[in-house]
Amino acid sequence: MQPSTLDEFRRGWKTLLASAMGNGSGLSGITFYTFGVFIVPLVTAFGWTRGQVSIAASFMILGTAITAPIIGSIIDRLGAQRVALISMVLVALGYFALTQSSGSIALFYASWLMIALVGGGTTPVVWTRAVNMWFDRGRGLALGLALAGSGVASIFAPVLTNSMIKAYGWQGAYAGLGLFILLVSIPVVALLFKEKTRDGAGTQASAHASDHLTGLSLDEARRTTAFWKIAGGFFLVAAVIAALIINLIPLLIDRGLAQGDAAQVAGVMGIAVLLGRVGVGFLLDRFSASAVARLLLAASAVGCLALSIEGTPTWVAVICVISLGLAAAAEVDLVAYLTSRCFGMKAYGKIYGWQLTAFYIGAAVGPFCAGLAYDYFQGYLQVLYFAAASLVFGAIVIGTIQLPKEFARSEQ
Repeated sequence: MQPSTLDEFRRGWKTLLASAMGNGSGLSGITFYTFGVFIVPLVTAFGWTRGQVSIAASFMILGTAITAPIIGSIIDRLGAQRVALISMVLVALGYFALTQSSGSIALFYASWLMIALVGGGTTPVVWTRAVNMWFDRGRGLALGLALAGSGVASIFAPVLTNSMIKAYGWQGAYAGLGLFILLVSIPVVALLFKEKTRDGAGTQASAHASDHLTGLSLDEARRTTAFWKIAGGFFLVAAVIAALIINLIPLLIDRGLAQGDAAQVAGVMGIAVLLGRVGVGFLLDRFSASAVARLLLAASAVGCLALSIEGTPTWVAVICVISLGLAAAAEVDLVAYLTSRCFGMKAYGKIYGWQLTAFYIGAAVGPFCAGLAYDYFQGYLQVLYFAAASLVFGAIVIGTIQLPKEFARSEQ
């Protein structure tokens, strides 16, 4: 008998909580959302330019893209928990190493690349695998809650990190982030994170984590149209969403909003992403994933076109930013959900790892291309037109994916 949604949450809540904590304290959580808080203190300390410091974020994204398929392959064989714990320890040590930065920008770049390489076990590829195993009927909502950990980090981590910098300096703040991972996040993951076994029980490690699961191999998945629709569609969507988020405040100012109004409107984004993670997950459990993708991406495309109108009223800009936030919230959720439903769980880590690589490369390329476009056209109008067209294309590509019936239920 298939367990109900309530039964799934009753049995898997510990893993869900640990996954949210791990995701929030990993590379896609506090690492990403606190990066910008250190820019000005580092510029002051070493005389670097803001642009030089910001380039380190590209090394972080590059390292994450490189490790995603590798980590996916490892967790399919060894299980997710031991990989996550080792990676979390190494990320914490990486923060301690950053406190020793001495003014070499090359060494600073190398440090961030290394943190990303060793921190691959803290990315969604690890947490979503375990959540997918525990949840079937409530899978969408469970994925949304797990990935909402990074949304919580986006709201609280920058403020708390800024307070640490004021009190203890940038070195103290880096050390504080490392201590948080060691003293809070790692114990939670060690005690609560369990992977589901064949009989439905939880285990903290598995020597052959995928032996009892069904699904396609990576090679088999690559021969399907769905694999390339997910990779190509979300590469483009990630590129334009990242470009719009990074350039949101100057874009709003360019469209006629005052700087103070632009900052307030942009602040709605974080709330929309957090609520969207949970809301999108809720929708995925009740409606077709393709239909959810079409709705959210099409709404974001309309938002881009609305922002292209000069002198956009503030209330319209707020609605547009909310639509972008919901699309940003849906991205990673949909990739994880579609991967599990299209290809099963046997090689989920490998397949999702490659999908995340395409996603991260898109997220890295998008802001760079938007910057070049702004310099060439002296404005964001063409960026908004291209973003709207790309989101419509993504809605068509992703919205036409057909889910095979054989993976409609989780493997027992």
